Amino acid sequence: MTAKDTLMQFVPIIDEKLKQYWEKEINLNFGFNQKQRYLVKKMLLHASEHNLRPAKRIRAAFVYYGYMLGKNPDENIWNAAMSVELVHTALLMHDDFMDQDEVRRGKLTTHKYFEDGDSHYGESMAVDIGDAVLELGHELLLNSNFDPKLVLKANQKLMRGIANTAWGQAYDITVEKIIDRCNEDDAMTVHKAKTAIYTYENPLYIGAILAGLSSDVLNVLTDYSMDGGVAFQLQDDILGVYGNPEKTGKSANSDLLQGKVTLLVLKTLQDGTPQQIANLKKVWGHRSAEETDINNAKQAIKDSGSLDYSIKISRELAHKAANTAQGLSKLNCNQEAVDFISGVSEYMANREL
Repeated sequence: MTAKDTLMQFVPIIDEKLKQYWEKEINLNFGFNQKQRYLVKKMLLHASEHNLRPAKRIRAAFVYYGYMLGKNPDENIWNAAMSVELVHTALLMHDDFMDQDEVRRGKLTTHKYFEDGDSHYGESMAVDIGDAVLELGHELLLNSNFDPKLVLKANQKLMRGIANTAWGQAYDITVEKIIDRCNEDDAMTVHKAKTAIYTYENPLYIGAILAGLSSDVLNVLTDYSMDGGVAFQLQDDILGVYGNPEKTGKSANSDLLQGKVTLLVLKTLQDGTPQQIANLKKVWGHRSAEETDINNAKQAIKDSGSLDYSIKISRELAHKAANTAQGLSKLNCNQEAVDFISGVSEYMANREL
């Protein structure tokens, strides 16, 4: 069975457990009067709907299979797996507000959902709900039924990973302001600080820590994550420009119009002809750009060789990560888990445009 097949079988299981979790949380009916109970329920219903939108669930799967590297998973692992999915939802709410995105996974982002003619209110609600869901994620991990020392260590890793992701997000939005002084290393730094830590290393570590695995295993997981995570994000950036919105759940123009600093953009600025660079700059960071100009910018990225270069680097890093993961076999890790972790890196780097 391929990693893709394994992940597709995993998704409905974790989705059903998340659905059950949200039903219990909503039924707590928190509030000190009827108006507050109504508001909290509205917030939780949105958070639930947002969290349950179709998703790859790679983070939850990494917790599960990170744990399987050392122990056979049982019911105890699901709280930990769900915790990273709630954390992900929380950070997406904040990220979409910062990026001023209107669509996430095919539906309204949180700040747009609550806007109702008042952008400040919508943005404030996105911050507030994101904060609440973030803490619910921590609570889930703390309530997982493992040795308390291991749970504490796993939660410390989760918290440090979120902090490092925040430093990465700060760098991401800062390089947009200094793009003329940026290069390929800046794009890779953002991807390592955000995706490699947050999507790959953090959930893998949480699973491995709860299984009581050694620092030797954790070191391999770090090496794997740095390459696999960057490969994942490079492909995500490609999908963010050339992907099918019906599959990706977001506009194929938003990354360019927002002025996201990606390898696609940096290599075009570095290697493109004056006309190609001009076509890109006419659109990059200009939210009201015309459709014809957007298409010209996308063509400029292709013609400059930047698209082919990004695909090449992504696949090379994914292949390197897959080989690194196979080294876990020498550390007596479960081979099924090793094969999934190894295979998922190349699957994620080859997702369809």
